[in-house]
Amino acid sequence: MGSGKTSLWCHLRFPATSASSAAPRTQTSMAINAAYIDECRAYLVDVPGHQKFRFDRDTQLKAARAVVFVVDSVQVARDIRATAETLYDVLANASVQENECPVLVLCNKQDDALALPNVRVKEMLEEEIDGLRGSRQAGLDSLQGTADDDAAVEERAGDYLGIDGKKFVFEDLCHPVQFNESSMVIGHDAGGLEQVEQWISESLHT
Repeated sequence: MGSGKTSLWCHLRFPATSASSAAPRTQTSMAINAAYIDECRAYLVDVPGHQKFRFDRDTQLKAARAVVFVVDSVQVARDIRATAETLYDVLANASVQENECPVLVLCNKQDDALALPNVRVKEMLEEEIDGLRGSRQAGLDSLQGTADDDAAVEERAGDYLGIDGKKFVFEDLCHPVQFNESSMVIGHDAGGLEQVEQWISESLHT
């Protein structure tokens, strides 16, 4: 939470007011925001990162044709476990995999001197996800052979990300994952948000 998802939504929703300046300050969102974005020709849904919205997130992913996953580049080292777990859930989502839904991991808050570059964030997430998939697989292997357990194993059969026996890298996924940098503070144009609009448009209309 607090990574800048709602700020991003505001920037894309109101580009004329944020072209050369920051969007209005926002608080951590506890509600879903949704609107059609003319510049991207897309219906953009902002789902809060709080766990209580997990069902809403999974519901939205069923219809999603592209996903922007916003990361706090300043706090990511401290929050790497939670960030990787949430990203894992998105990447392993059955609808995301079936539709080969493209994912943009947006490393936000790059205006801060303590922000990690997107290359480093990618490396950290790969390392953490590599460990997570091992622990998740171990959890499946420990299930007993009851009907309910077998159903759970079948339901989570696609939960293993990447190639078995090989260290996890995003390039091994069936759907493309791209890493970009952004800053909501320095405005729409200078903050890398034009590239986000372009990525969304190309993901949906090419």
